[in-house]
Amino acid sequence: MTKTEVLTFVQSIKPHELEDAVMLRWLEELEKKIACEIHGKFMRDERFVSFAQDQLSVAAPYDKVYWTYLIAMLELVKGTPESYEFANAVFREAYQDYARHVQRRGGFGKRRTPR
Repeated sequence: MTKTEVLTFVQSIKPHELEDAVMLRWLEELEKKIACEIHGKFMRDERFVSFAQDQLSVAAPYDKVYWTYLIAMLELVKGTPESYEFANAVFREAYQDYARHVQRRGGFGKRRTPR
């Protein structure tokens, strides 16, 4: 999945007025979180994520982690506490599914739940 595909998909299911730059920043933060927490990369090594490329690192069927995260962040800034809690629970489940997948395949990162 590409960044452009994620932004287009989110806009189609949850229309919003936020600038793409905000959404892209959130995606970059998530990419770094995935690299650190799931793949065991160190934050001080900025080479672990090349965010200049359009392609994101998590492939289908686990790529829903991206759009569920953006929906949760939209609910955080524009929604109600209840809608954020629900959206964040959906994101956490997607994130944990991916973490379990990496762990089953012999991944080295720590399996931690995002905050």
